[in-house]
Amino acid sequence: MKVLLLHGGPGATYESFKPFEDHFPQAGIEFFYYDQLDSYLSDQPNDPDLWTIAAALSEVDQVREALGLDADNFYLYGQSWGAMLAMEYALAHQDHIKGLIISNMMASIPAYIDYSKNVLQPQMDPDVLKEILGYEAAGISRTRATWSC
Repeated sequence: MKVLLLHGGPGATYESFKPFEDHFPQAGIEFFYYDQLDSYLSDQPNDPDLWTIAAALSEVDQVREALGLDADNFYLYGQSWGAMLAMEYALAHQDHIKGLIISNMMASIPAYIDYSKNVLQPQMDPDVLKEILGYEAAGISRTRATWSC
C-alpha cells in the first residue's frame, strides 16, 4: 500500500503529517508527502495563474507519475484543502487510484460557509471577528483564498 498525502492550506505544509512516520511504516504502508507549489519548502513562483484547481490537479498527477503510483496500490489522502484537492483528483483521475481518504473537510463550500457563519463565528471574540470580516470585505488575505476553476 502506498499513500500520497496532500496537506491543507493552500499554503500550509507537509509537517502536520510527520506523526504518520510513527505509524505507517509499522503497518507496512509506504507514504509520501511534499509541499504543494507555493507552500513552505516548495518552489515559490507566487504566480496567480498557477492558483487554479487544474494546475493543482496537474501537480498531483505529476507527483503520482514521478513516484510510480498507480491504481494497483495508490491511495490518495487529503486533509482540509488537500481533501478538496483529493476529491477533485479522484473525480478527474479515478483510473489512477485504488482508494481515497478524506480528512477534516466538508465536500460543500456553501455548507462550510454556513457552518462558519452560524457555528464558528458566534463563538469567536467579537473584536477579532470584526477585524477578520473587515479584512475579508477589503479583499485582504494572508493566504490564497480565491482559487478559480
